[in-house]
Amino acid sequence: MIKQIFIYLKTDVMFTASMILALITSLCVRPDFSAINWHTIFSLMTMMIWVGLLENAGIFHAIAVWLVNRSHHARTLMTSVTVLSFFGAMFLSNDIAILTIMPIYLRLAKELSPRLKIVGSTLVIMAANSGAILFPFGKSQNLYMFGYYHISVQEFFKWSLELTLASLILMFIITRFVRATPLKIDLTPKVEVSNQRLSFLVITGLILVATIFGWTPFNLAIGTVLIAFFLYNHKMFRMVDWGLLATFLFFFIATNNLSHITMVQNVVGMLFDTKAHVFLGTFALSQFISNLPTTILISTFTTHAKALFLASNIGGYGTVVASMANLIGYRLFKQMEPSYSGTFMKLFMVVNFAFAGILLLIFGIGMI
Repeated sequence: MIKQIFIYLKTDVMFTASMILALITSLCVRPDFSAINWHTIFSLMTMMIWVGLLENAGIFHAIAVWLVNRSHHARTLMTSVTVLSFFGAMFLSNDIAILTIMPIYLRLAKELSPRLKIVGSTLVIMAANSGAILFPFGKSQNLYMFGYYHISVQEFFKWSLELTLASLILMFIITRFVRATPLKIDLTPKVEVSNQRLSFLVITGLILVATIFGWTPFNLAIGTVLIAFFLYNHKMFRMVDWGLLATFLFFFIATNNLSHITMVQNVVGMLFDTKAHVFLGTFALSQFISNLPTTILISTFTTHAKALFLASNIGGYGTVVASMANLIGYRLFKQMEPSYSGTFMKLFMVVNFAFAGILLLIFGIGMI
């Protein structure tokens, strides 16, 4: 048991770091558990269950097989997996989209060149990070900011749509550089999805979206949906990433503790005092500690919500640790293609930083 705990702590670096930070800061100030944003926690947990049910139904897998089977050359295949990951992440989140698409792509890529394996995997991760920007539930930090800053639906979509469209155009441009090498792919669909199951998922999904946007009473809607999920599948709680929820809890406690430490208040207040500083500082910090903890930390000290939103999402491109989705994608690639993991890391960082650099130039002008 103790060995398993140590293995988990070593594997989930973000969970371990958040727990240590919460414990250390709690020695400096008395922790305030009322600082925990339960709205974010329950919204995230319920969405995890819904996505898990959607994945188990085989809906996304069926769409992936249908789309990939229509790819007749390498460029079409790259475009197909990019489109699938981009639009899939809008509804499934970037993490789940990568967990679903990467294994499918790498299984069919066994007959492809190492270059296409690496390029395709890089595009899947980047597309997932891009498509997940549009809706609050696409990324954990966006869901947090949507509730923390009480951003209106119109304002959120104004910010997210601009960045999503810019990212989609850049993703499409990248796929044009892939050679149109002829391919022959034939994948067998996993299962047929019943209309009853599809209807249930569509209805509950719409209720969750309406609840997150504040169009329905939160407690009543979430409670009703959880009961429906339990009656539909009593093993639903196995679909929850409890480690990620615990990470959120620890970061809520840690950042609230930090906000009450005078020295931290002075330093962060000085570094993140303007929109430009928040924008550039959030991107830079995300490259080292990931965009989720960066968002939670900086939000405590700034009212520049738009700058934080743009920079934390652009901050997901860059290093492998810039976002949880990047780490998930890298782990999957390393497990299935260990021989090329080093080459993947180099290409991933080059393409990601170039991608991030263009977005920083486009959206950074408004921050000056």
